[in-house]
Amino acid sequence: MSINLDIMLDWKSLNQFLLYHNYMRPSGIIGLVISIAAVVALCVEWGLWTMPQKVMLAALALLFTVLQPLMLLSKGRRQLQMDEFQIPFHYLFDENGVTISQKDQRQEFTWADVRKIVYRKNSIYVYMSSISAFVIPAAQCGGQFEDLVKLTREKRVK
Repeated sequence: MSINLDIMLDWKSLNQFLLYHNYMRPSGIIGLVISIAAVVALCVEWGLWTMPQKVMLAALALLFTVLQPLMLLSKGRRQLQMDEFQIPFHYLFDENGVTISQKDQRQEFTWADVRKIVYRKNSIYVYMSSISAFVIPAAQCGGQFEDLVKLTREKRVK
């Protein structure tokens, strides 16, 4: 079985990936815990803090819950404006692995080269390293999303 897809990454799919990737890593989880702890400390012990301490706790509370997501969204917008994201990527998933091509460039990966695959409701993230992944939105799979999920699950297990 082989599945051919032409994917033009969109802002929503990329941002969902960036937020997922950032907040599912230990550093993202720690950041959220710090922000939540700052909110709790600020609210529970409001009268104990001096004004500079309140400002610092408020900044900590906003850092990982508001500022960092806004920075990630800005990063996604800049990334999508790059020339290589103006042309669709062609993906071929088959028995041997994944082939990605765009214009005259082509990369082939065996299933053993795939580091991790994350299945989300609306996308699949195919990680080739710990920091980068190919984002395959379900909406752009032309009805082949479930077949892709099945193929990648079968091949990744082996």
